[in-house]
Amino acid sequence: MDSRWVPRTLAGALLMAACAWGSGVTAEAAPAPQLSIGVDNGRTSATAGDTLTYVVTVRNLGTDAVKGLAVTQNAPSGLKVESVDPAGTVGAAGPEWTVDLDVGAEAVFHSTMTVSPTSPELMRLATVACAALSGGQPIVCASHSDQLPAGAARDALSSPAVPASGGFGWWLTGGGLVLALVAGLLVLVARRRKTL
Repeated sequence: MDSRWVPRTLAGALLMAACAWGSGVTAEAAPAPQLSIGVDNGRTSATAGDTLTYVVTVRNLGTDAVKGLAVTQNAPSGLKVESVDPAGTVGAAGPEWTVDLDVGAEAVFHSTMTVSPTSPELMRLATVACAALSGGQPIVCASHSDQLPAGAARDALSSPAVPASGGFGWWLTGGGLVLALVAGLLVLVARRRKTL
């Protein structure tokens, strides 16, 4: 075997190995956008038939603009979507919007939902709003819940009873004050007699 082939063969093998190794190296994934989100309807309780207007607010807190941001709000059992704006649609899970956010910008969306009759066991009615890049996992989510009548009834049963203002405690306090006054008067009378 020609000795000149050995270095060439080794060099070729090393080059092929380097190419094969290099093909598995990928560029670093871009960091996820820095966002905040909130959802609120300005209430803490609801009952069947109520109309709830939700405000979903998304802010870009990062240093890069975000294009094609998908904002969603779920409408769980017990909430029926009536309307969405601006330029929103109603998907299988609930309201949906798409927005581009410049650095430091915010977008505000509205949805109106009606409370349907719910199970007597259901204590709260909650909705969740999320923001994600198109087709990706949620980057940030927030929730809001309202207490239903069943939850209010449960809380009323579990709260300790507050005594009425005319309860037995006031009689004891008043009686103690009267006794203290009488004792003070008796001491004064006894001292006065001694000085006479």
